[in-house]
This record gives sequence, structure tokens and C-alpha cells, in this order.
Amino acid sequence: MKPPRLRPGDLIAVVCPSSAPSMPALRRGVREIEKRGYRVLLGKHVAEKCDHLAGRDIDRLTDLNEAFRNPAIKAIFCARGGAGATRLLDRLDYAAIRRFPKIFVGYSDLTAPQLAIFHKTGLVTFSGPMVATDFDGGLRPFTARHFWPLVELPAPPQFCFKKPLEFLGDRPAQGPLLGGTLSVLQTILGTPYAPSFDGALLVLEDIGEKVHRVDRMLAQLRLAGVWDRIAGAVFATWTDCKPRPALERTLRHYAKLLKGRPAVFGVPYGHVDDKVTLPMGVMARVDPVKREIAMLEGAVE
Repeated sequence: MKPPRLRPGDLIAVVCPSSAPSMPALRRGVREIEKRGYRVLLGKHVAEKCDHLAGRDIDRLTDLNEAFRNPAIKAIFCARGGAGATRLLDRLDYAAIRRFPKIFVGYSDLTAPQLAIFHKTGLVTFSGPMVATDFDGGLRPFTARHFWPLVELPAPPQFCFKKPLEFLGDRPAQGPLLGGTLSVLQTILGTPYAPSFDGALLVLEDIGEKVHRVDRMLAQLRLAGVWDRIAGAVFATWTDCKPRPALERTLRHYAKLLKGRPAVFGVPYGHVDDKVTLPMGVMARVDPVKREIAMLEGAVE
């Protein structure tokens, strides 16, 4: 299920299901969205704090569910990531999400609700820029080029990478893009909120993780049977994951376990300044022979 595309004058809700944002940065990000011709409605509790979270669970949940239930709201942009969104999964209003499908944008900690929403409703979500971290001061040109057409136009978006990607495997594969931040994905594996990754192109990235932790999490995916059933793997950016040489060897170890199914390295997605937005649930293709990755359909209607 794809959400309707954004049109000039549409209303966008900004909510914070995870950690608290910098309010000056959030306000600057909102102004940038308004410059694009959209109206913005802030969640009632975006300025609240509770330990490492943007307010109490019930308040963060209320903002998110109210945004999904409001048919006037056409998109929901998250303020920032951090932690805490996983605590809300069992109380999201999935019936409202099915009834009023809309664009839902975020990444990092938002990996958990995005995967849960896809699993429970089939709705395509958008793993992309957040208001207080990426829109603050305006989206970088590369990020904007790979975001706005995705949510405003129904045509399949085109990637335009700055650097060549690296490919392993001996045959192409296609499947829905699914995944996100590895350490967050791992927290919902084995719960009722994790989708099936059978036949998917599994997208993985992370930030600040030691190599032994990345190895352990990938091993869990393999032992859970995920690795044997995916169509291929998209290894994106691994910001501040060290030591780097050991990380590269570890990722290639798991790529080889795909036994000829394709793996691609270096996709600029996730915790990086210049990023592509990946629509989770949209069909894509990775071809190690032609050395290309492409989306096969648009993400909005």
C-alpha cells in the first residue's frame, strides 16, 4: 500500500516518537519545510523531555496516533531519532494507519515503527531525513534530490551517486527494500512487529557500533534464518563503526554467505550528511553484473 503523494499546501505533522530534539533546530527545520509550500502542525508534546525520551510514552504515542488518525494530515515527519520508539509498537493505531495511509518519514530509531507498520498494514514508509537534524538549515542538495521527488512524484526515483558502489554476487535479484538501522532492527526480531524478510533486499546501516557488536547482530540474523531467505543485501554507511578494516572484512564475510545472491556496498543512506531516502516496501533491483541498484516503482500514488 502506497500513500498519496504530497501536493502544494498539504499539511505535514511533525512528531517525536523517540528522543527530544533541539527546539531551535526543530523550528529552523519547520521553516524549511514551509518554504517548500507546505503547512506544518507540531505535535502537542514535541517540546517535552523525560530522561532520554521526548516526553512520556503516552504523550509521544498520542502525538503519533493523532497524526495518523487525522485525515487532513498528509504526511508525518519525525523530529529526530535516538531511542524510545520501540516502546510504542504495541499501542500504535494500525487500523487508523490502514484507513488513512500517509507518508511517514524518519530513520535510525524510527526503523522499529517503520518495519512494524509495514508488517501490520503493508504501508510503504520512508527512511529519510528528519526535521531537527537534516532539515535544520535546509536539506543538503544531494539529500533533497533524493527525497522530494520520492514523496512528490509517483514515478520511480533515479539514484545519482557521487561515488561508485561495490558489488558482490554473480546474479541479479529483486525484492522489496526492507531494513534500516541494524541495532534497532535487531530489537524487534522475533517479536510480532518484525516483518518477514523472505525475498527482500535487506538494507543495513548503523552508527557508533564496535565491529564485534556488528558481527554479533549479523550472526543473529543468520541464525534466525533471515540470511538464507533474503534476495540480497544493501550495506549502506557505517558511521564511526570501528576499526574500519575489521568492519569491512566482517561485512564481506556475511556477503559471501549469500552464496551468489547480490550484495552492494557504499549506498549513502542512514547516519550520513548526504543521504538517499529509501522507501521501505518498494520493489527494487540489485544487479552485480551491470553494477547498479534501482527502484522498480514509485513510492507514492
